[in-house]
Amino acid sequence: MKARYLFIALTLLNISLHAEQHLATFFNPRSISRDAARDLAGWVNYINKNEDGSSVYGALSLTPEWTQTFRNQRITSCLFGDSLIYNGSCDPYLKIAGSHVADRSPQDLLADYFYLPPDFESVVAFNPSIDNFIIDLGFYLGLDAWKKGFYFWLHAPFAHSRWDINITENVINPGVEGYSAGYFAPSEIERGTLLEQFTNFTNGKTLPNIDDIAFQELKFAEMSNKRLIKTRVAEIRTALGWNFYAEDDYHAGFNGQVAFPTGLRPKGEFLFEPMVGNGHFWELGFGTSAHCTFWRNEDDTKQWLIYGDVNVTHLFTTRQARTFDLKSAGPLSRYMLAMEMKQPATNLLGNGKIPSAQFNNDYLPVANITTLNVNVDITIQADIVLMLNYTSKNMSYDIGYNYWARTQENITLKTIESFAESTFALKGDARIFGFELSNTTPVALSATESRATIHAGTNTTNNNTNNTIDFPQLATTNPPLPATPVNLQYAPNNSAPADQIKTSIPPVFMTYNDIDVQGAGSRDSSSKLFGHVSYTSPGNAEWQPYIGIGASVEFDHSPTRNTKNNNCSSICGASQWAIWMKTGTTFN
Repeated sequence: MKARYLFIALTLLNISLHAEQHLATFFNPRSISRDAARDLAGWVNYINKNEDGSSVYGALSLTPEWTQTFRNQRITSCLFGDSLIYNGSCDPYLKIAGSHVADRSPQDLLADYFYLPPDFESVVAFNPSIDNFIIDLGFYLGLDAWKKGFYFWLHAPFAHSRWDINITENVINPGVEGYSAGYFAPSEIERGTLLEQFTNFTNGKTLPNIDDIAFQELKFAEMSNKRLIKTRVAEIRTALGWNFYAEDDYHAGFNGQVAFPTGLRPKGEFLFEPMVGNGHFWELGFGTSAHCTFWRNEDDTKQWLIYGDVNVTHLFTTRQARTFDLKSAGPLSRYMLAMEMKQPATNLLGNGKIPSAQFNNDYLPVANITTLNVNVDITIQADIVLMLNYTSKNMSYDIGYNYWARTQENITLKTIESFAESTFALKGDARIFGFELSNTTPVALSATESRATIHAGTNTTNNNTNNTIDFPQLATTNPPLPATPVNLQYAPNNSAPADQIKTSIPPVFMTYNDIDVQGAGSRDSSSKLFGHVSYTSPGNAEWQPYIGIGASVEFDHSPTRNTKNNNCSSICGASQWAIWMKTGTTFN
């Protein structure tokens, strides 16, 4: 009894330690449609004018843009957190090592989970990148003919987006060992049956059925070895506003904004899942803008002005599919191996008691269980621009700063009905079958390892009798009376009493409350510097074509994790540069 209380105490401590370590399971950068800097650049001389109250004016724009991420190691840190190992130049990688590797590091991922040999070793590196080709259609309409200072604007960006996690694997030791009888299946699994490398597993490859046991492939949170491409219109953003001050040298006003979701909705299929748009949220919010011309020459051919723009929206609840880790097992536990259990147990006792369930001949990655439909909302998103403009005759020059941020995602599971309670348990490195004393008859056990992590199970390399599984009890058969129970050994044809294997009484199941929902959310913010140069044709006063070029560099700075390895920074989000051309016409 004391041993059981000690086990419970250790389990609770383990959960509390892991509760402090969270890892966002979905990479969710800034939407390509939420870019006030690109929207305003080259436009400040054509919008928010002082009209006489009886005219309609406006501007049309077409803006092709190319964006490309940089500082990609920070994206890697966001995806894999403290499991990463860093070399001297801060290039992060994962180490994959099987349970029989003698010098395993505490950060190594356990190769056994990935249907790899127990002596397998490899190094896996990443260089995730995102590039977008965007065409943004912009429209501004001054509604002074309706009421002085009223206006309407719309932006509809179309994007061809390419996401590539750029996964590469260097196999250090392909391994020669298989798995002995009882570890996965009643019979031995030879090396030739197992996968060749970690990237096979992360791209959905699996093993054939062995002894009628299913080894499911990874169906969600895959790490694709191919570039993923999506083409879509992101949100269509609109605003209706009123400038309560609208003079030649200054204006001030506000607007109401709506974003219509036309982009993609997360499905959880990939770890680095390509997104166009904000994740299919409806947005509602407000904006304020103001400018002041603080210098103008005598003949009105040159001027300096400063422009400010603030946009704040709420992202309403939307349905998404997300993959989750487990609270008790910690970050990346979605890639651990679970097993399906059946009730009630047959022909199995643990210290004379019948366990509530036993292995049901099915292994599957945890991600296949914890990818669930959820409701997500984001309380606040802010997009703020401060810009300086110099105009000289037909040339206009903009330089500015853009701050963008969004608060933590609020994630709730849609329903508990989609999660099967008392059905799945963590395998860890436990042996799953015992064998009747002195013969080869296998019996499925109830051995579970709820304290296992992505890095290791709870058994040691040479612990064949399941001494450190959940609530270990000596295992025997449960024959019909009056027959006598037979000891279960860890190996077939074994007659040594000291080798009696243990099973869990009770087995510990994965539960709805184990899903780390809150830890899966992310937040983000960034700072952007941008500049733009444009030329307006001096021709027809009613229609004036214009053309310009611009560029920006954006630095993401929302820390969600801090790694302890060599002081390498770990910041979640996307830093990127962009170049664009903006052309269109104004009209009066």
